[in-house]
Amino acid sequence: MIDLASTVIIANPTSGAGRVAAQWDAIMAALRQHLGHVEVLKTGGPGDGARLARAAVERGARTLLSMGGDGTHNEVVNGIMAAGPAPGEIRLGILPAGTGGDFRRLLRGGQDIDTSIEALASPTAHPIDLIRVDFREDDGTPAQRHFLNMASFGMGGLICRIANASSKRLGGKATFFLATVLAWTRYRTAAVRVSVDGVLVGDFHVSNVMVANGQFSGGGMWMAPHARLGDGLLDVLIIRKANALAEARLFNALYTGEHIPSPHITCLSGRTVTMEVVNGRRAWIDLDGEAPGILPATATVVPGAIELLNALPDAL
Repeated sequence: MIDLASTVIIANPTSGAGRVAAQWDAIMAALRQHLGHVEVLKTGGPGDGARLARAAVERGARTLLSMGGDGTHNEVVNGIMAAGPAPGEIRLGILPAGTGGDFRRLLRGGQDIDTSIEALASPTAHPIDLIRVDFREDDGTPAQRHFLNMASFGMGGLICRIANASSKRLGGKATFFLATVLAWTRYRTAAVRVSVDGVLVGDFHVSNVMVANGQFSGGGMWMAPHARLGDGLLDVLIIRKANALAEARLFNALYTGEHIPSPHITCLSGRTVTMEVVNGRRAWIDLDGEAPGILPATATVVPGAIELLNALPDAL
């Protein structure tokens, strides 16, 4: 059972292209029915999720429920980690309400916000990893953030920027498909030097380097079928730039997980991956659907950082 006295919901009312705000009264009624009177805090703009989550942990909350899209969940995770809890001290529940919603595919009752609320009435909890990324903001300032699901380095951050600038009213899959097409016409291939656990892997002309904790990204792409949230490892996919026909075939295969045997992809795993551009071009960063900066970057697993409510067995 969830301890209501130490539970806080961080809710983004603009999620789902405004659908959460439109259905607010019904959502609150469902929460009261299944969870009782839990404290609900609304975000009002970028960064509020992290600020509210950190403050909640610092004043004693031990279970945080994140209501919104993957960007909201990312902010909540960063707020939790900024508060400096001991590993596994904080439990996180997901109430999916975004347009893409890739992380929800790994959850029991993750189909929509209503089924997630019902599932949280009888939760399970499992320790999972988070990933810390040290990178550069667009102006070169050093920065650090954590992510829950997946990051990409290369064209992915450009896709993310295009998608986030759109209305997203077409839904997650269509939004990211169109953003990918636009980014493909604009992206100038970066040569990226990749090292895993301190061992140089090589220099690659990449479309993306994917670093996965979860399995899905980009509005339903089964990017990392073998990734597990609690295995203490990063799954790394180096996707090399190819000709237009090969990339079209690869793009279609991403939705079914059949891209892994591709000769254009190198798959690795480890605890730390370091990436830097070696041909003077830019490789943008996407962390859980947010685009905070550019390479160089180092991603490091933080084992058992939090407990996740209602993860599916195949996700762990």
